[in-house]
Amino acid sequence: METKDITHSFAAECLIKSRYILYLIVILCFSVQNSYGSTDITVRPYEIKFDHDSTSHNDDALTISDEEGDPAPIPEWKYSPSRNDNIAYIKNQTDRKIKVKFDSNCSDMHLIINLTVTTGTGIGEVCNHVIMNYEDLQEITLTLDGTIPSSVDIRQFTWKWEIYAITNESGYCSALSTNYTSHTYYTLLAVPQAPMTEPWSNVLDYACDWASGESIDVNVVAKVTEGAYNNLEVEYDGDWSHAWVPYFDLTDMLSDGWADCQDMSAVVQVFSNALGISGILVKRIDGRFGYKLILPIGLTSWQGGIWNFHQVGYYSNVYDACLKLKASAPRIPVNESLNAEYKNDLYASGTWNPQSSEYYTVVY
Repeated sequence: METKDITHSFAAECLIKSRYILYLIVILCFSVQNSYGSTDITVRPYEIKFDHDSTSHNDDALTISDEEGDPAPIPEWKYSPSRNDNIAYIKNQTDRKIKVKFDSNCSDMHLIINLTVTTGTGIGEVCNHVIMNYEDLQEITLTLDGTIPSSVDIRQFTWKWEIYAITNESGYCSALSTNYTSHTYYTLLAVPQAPMTEPWSNVLDYACDWASGESIDVNVVAKVTEGAYNNLEVEYDGDWSHAWVPYFDLTDMLSDGWADCQDMSAVVQVFSNALGISGILVKRIDGRFGYKLILPIGLTSWQGGIWNFHQVGYYSNVYDACLKLKASAPRIPVNESLNAEYKNDLYASGTWNPQSSEYYTVVY
C-alpha cells in the first residue's frame, strides 16, 4: 500500500495558520467563559459528499453508476445507516471540494478542522479550517489541498479528522475529537466517454485494475485488452453473442460466463470509454476465411478453423481481447496493424474484407 507524505509547504502553511488559530481560540474562550460545563463536546463526520454537483466535475468527484447502471447513491459516505461507496476522479485534478455534515452532542459551536491522510494515497488534506457558529448536521464545504495521482488505478486511503469544538452553549466543555474514515477511489485518464459517461462501478473495478499505473491512452487500451483476455473469466463461444452494434448486453455477458468476438470487442471499446478514451471503435472483418491456430479466450487448446467474420477493438490499430496468436510465441494482439502482423498470424485463406469501423452506443 502506498503512503502519503505531507509536503513541507503544506506543513509550513499549517504552522503559520496555527498561530492565528491560537489567537482565535483565546478570543473565543473569553467569549464563552461563562458557558463552561462538565460535558466535553464530541464531533464526528456524519455524511461526506464527494460528487456534490451532478452538472459538473470541475471541483468534485465524477458521477458514477452502480453495477446495474443505475445512479450511485449520494452521499457516498454515511455514518448511519452505514455507507461507504467508491468514488472516481480524473488524474492530476487539484483542489477538490467535499461537502460534509458533522454530528455532535452540542447544537451550537465553533469548529477548527484538520484533515490529514494517515495511510494510502489520498485525494487531499485540510489545514485549520474554521467554521463559526456551526449547528449540528449543518452541511459545509471543505477545499482539499492536494492533487489526484497521475495514473489510472484503484486506490485506498484513510483520513484522520481532528476537530476542535468551542462551545456556544452552557453545559459543555470545548474539546478535541478525533475520528478516522477510510475511502476507495478510482483514478481515470480523462472524462468518461459515451456510452459510459457515468461509468458502472463494476466496469471501473475491472478497467482500473487492468490499466493500473498507466497514463497514456494507447497503453490504457492495451492493458484493458490484455486484462479482459486474462481476467474476465469467460469462455469463447462463437455461436452466440451479447453484442450487436449498437447494442451491448454487458449485464448478461458478465453473468453468463461465455463471450464471442463481438462481445470482447465491445468490452475493449466500452471499458476504455469508461476510463476516458475517446475515438475507440470496433472493426468487423468479413469472410469467409480460414484462420491459423489461435487460443480463444477461456480455452486451453489451440485451434484452427473457419469464420464467417471476426470483430476486434480498433484504436488506429487492432486490439483483440478474444484470442492469442502464434502458438510458438503466444501474444494478445494489441496495437497491431490490421493488414500486417495481425493478418499474417491470423489469416490462412479465403476472403479478408475489413469493414468500416463502428461504435457501441447502448449498454445495458
